Amino acid sequence: MHVADLEDLRGAAHDRAVLAEARVVLARRLGVPPGEALQHLIWLARDLDIELSEAAALLVKDGGGGPVGAVPAGRRPPRAEGGTAERQALLSRAEDVLRRVTAEDTAGDAEILAAVPDDPVARAVLDGALDPAAHLVPVRGPDGNVVDFLYAALSSVARDMFGRGPEELTGRRLLQTDPGAALGGLFDEYVDVLESGQSLERSSFLHTTAQRGLSRSSRMSVRCVHVPTGVCVTWRFHFAEDRVVRRLERVERLALIGFGEWDLATGEADWTPQMLANYGLAPDEVPPMPHDLPKVVADDDLPLVEEAVQTMFSRREPVEAEHRVIGKDGTPRHLWVFAEPVLGESGLPISINIVSQDITRRRGVERALAETRRQMLRQQARTAQERRVAVTLRRAILPDEDEVEQLPGLVTGLRSLAAESTARIGGDWFATRTQQDGRAMFAIGDAAGHGLPAAAAMARTRNGLLGLACTGEPAGRLVGWLNELVGNMDPPATGTAIVAHFDSSRRVLEWTCAGHPPPILVRDGRATPLEVVRDPMLGAMPGWEYTTIRTALRAGDLLFLYTDGLVERRDADLDERIVRLTKILRESSTQPARVLDEVLARMEHDRAADDTTLFALYVE
Repeated sequence: MHVADLEDLRGAAHDRAVLAEARVVLARRLGVPPGEALQHLIWLARDLDIELSEAAALLVKDGGGGPVGAVPAGRRPPRAEGGTAERQALLSRAEDVLRRVTAEDTAGDAEILAAVPDDPVARAVLDGALDPAAHLVPVRGPDGNVVDFLYAALSSVARDMFGRGPEELTGRRLLQTDPGAALGGLFDEYVDVLESGQSLERSSFLHTTAQRGLSRSSRMSVRCVHVPTGVCVTWRFHFAEDRVVRRLERVERLALIGFGEWDLATGEADWTPQMLANYGLAPDEVPPMPHDLPKVVADDDLPLVEEAVQTMFSRREPVEAEHRVIGKDGTPRHLWVFAEPVLGESGLPISINIVSQDITRRRGVERALAETRRQMLRQQARTAQERRVAVTLRRAILPDEDEVEQLPGLVTGLRSLAAESTARIGGDWFATRTQQDGRAMFAIGDAAGHGLPAAAAMARTRNGLLGLACTGEPAGRLVGWLNELVGNMDPPATGTAIVAHFDSSRRVLEWTCAGHPPPILVRDGRATPLEVVRDPMLGAMPGWEYTTIRTALRAGDLLFLYTDGLVERRDADLDERIVRLTKILRESSTQPARVLDEVLARMEHDRAADDTTLFALYVE
């Protein structure tokens, strides 16, 4: 694997790690789950008009601040569909009743039904009932008391709580099919209707029953009347109404929305449990009337609430406002309130409808986000200052292209392009020098990373090499010393480099490669990357002995060196890009200045992605 591949993988892994850390930092600050924190981070990046990775890096750099004011959600836990212990107890009692009545002798039930005379009254009740209806006849024990009822007939629409209709219920006993009738008192009330002749009517009560270990509950309404042969019962299950109630309860709980109504004529208030909770009231406390509402509001918000109340009564218009309620523990709760007057025939308010939503958590997250945004802007300003320093340092260290020293025996061309995106300014560098013995020394390298740390590492590496070059030692030894220098930097640094000496009298190139892309030799219309000993990058392996490679050159040869900014792209294979560069060089001019321009144009160089440095050396 090439060093550039490793760097690319390293960069992608680093970005993922920074993003993951930023999520945790922001989640801790806002008091929200990591998934929600990621969404807020994306919005912050859009708001600041920066890349998500850059926003994450800014947040991580300033991530030690801890929470900055957010509050957790104040939602109540979900309401169970009846307590588990309570439901189990009801189920056990129902099964006890079922076992008892099942043990009774039912052999004579068919004879009881056969002996029941025609009952036009019962038939009329069943035919005229719009709701489910049943004709029940009594089953008496040895003492003459009613011990159960038999379904003598049912209307076509009759269904019990388990969905059973006339075919399944006719001829069966009531308590065997509905033991809950005994538990809830319905059976005894049916017996009273049978014996007294008085009608029974019960509306909207909770009924629970069981069959085969399965319990069912629903609110229901029941009407029972006496007929000559027994009783007729009509019923209605409020399944749909129950679903609506449950949904409203869940909406209240999930969105922290409460509903209330003030009756101005009677002075009574009807508030839902969530409405009471929003205002910090216990379920048994009396809600305040509109004119008393300012008493429970934070002092600073009193004018706003008083104005809203005045608007409803004087202008008779709906109002909406946000105010705070101070809890018993002194903690403020933010409420968004909608209220409207209900007008009577006289045009005067007769009642007030009010809806409140607890938005305390949202306001807390907004405050925390605002503070986080301010911190990120401060960090962004510091980072921008670091980048400006990096650009200035790069310009101060590296000579302009027209100031590059011409080397003996070589015609040189150079392009040193800083990344247009200041976030991507890296550590590309180059150096040239004529040695005292007449040899030409030239080098190209890339300090790992971006920004001020990379620029500082670049300056130290380049200046260190120029100082070491005065010794006249071979390239391998120079790079070995440079490796120790880079490895001992504070903070530690790494990088790649090619350092070469060219003896124009013998046209011999002696060079060393420290993890850098190999030079490409163009000769007689052919272009080929030079064979290279892949020694490690600078700073990676202390004490490494680098190899000095000797390459014989000819007059008319063109040697092309470059940094990875020319060939490296995240959406393309590195080897394929190097092959493409080699083909372009094969077809290009041998004049250094022209070949550099052609390469930059045909390689579709991305100036924003990274620094790029190109060296073209023509052997005279």
